[in-house]
Amino acid sequence: MSGNRNLNVMVSVAFKGLFEQFEPEYRQATGFGFAPVYAPAGTVVKRVRAGETADVVVITPETMKALIDEGLAAGGTEHNIASSIVGVAVRAGAPRPKIATADDVRSALLAAKAVAYTDPSTGAASGVHFINIAERLGIADAMKAKAKLGDGGPVAEFVARGEADIAIQQLCEHMLVKGVDVVGPLPDELNKTTTFTAGVTKSAAAPTEAAALIRLLLAPHVRAAMPSHGLQPV
Repeated sequence: MSGNRNLNVMVSVAFKGLFEQFEPEYRQATGFGFAPVYAPAGTVVKRVRAGETADVVVITPETMKALIDEGLAAGGTEHNIASSIVGVAVRAGAPRPKIATADDVRSALLAAKAVAYTDPSTGAASGVHFINIAERLGIADAMKAKAKLGDGGPVAEFVARGEADIAIQQLCEHMLVKGVDVVGPLPDELNKTTTFTAGVTKSAAAPTEAAALIRLLLAPHVRAAMPSHGLQPV
């Protein structure tokens, strides 16, 4: 096999670290590398519906079901891979806000000059969830006024650059950014677990290699590596 064949993967940026770690092993096994597009689940679905080429998509169970129902993903290929929770990051060395309770989080968010989170209109789970939290805490308007909105990449980059004081996103995405400290997960009463499901598209140019990637993601040694990337195997 030629060494420059690539598997088209549309996947949450949550998986970037894991994919980079295991691409060499996958390439050795299949002769294929990865051509990843990192985007929130809602964006992936829009792109697949618009006819963009993907062999494998890694999205939420609800969005995967929608693609299968619409005949865009192959039913029976889908497997839950990992889950992630939402957490808080600040600039490296900055004081760490208290986030043990909902009241702590509310105070920390109101004290921040700018707050980074993913634009909810992208369909990103953490962005949608953050707006729900802000509404529950009665601070939605304040948050919109001081928002630094990401488009699917790690929003902790705003914090690393000094453009925001606090970043709220999946913990695994904070861990991709240098120059930030991960304070920890949101308290249970405010947190949300997002599950990620991998499946093969109906239009896959390389369905055999696509299935091989999903098998690799389910392998015990890959599952064992997930926590170091902020993911929990499911």
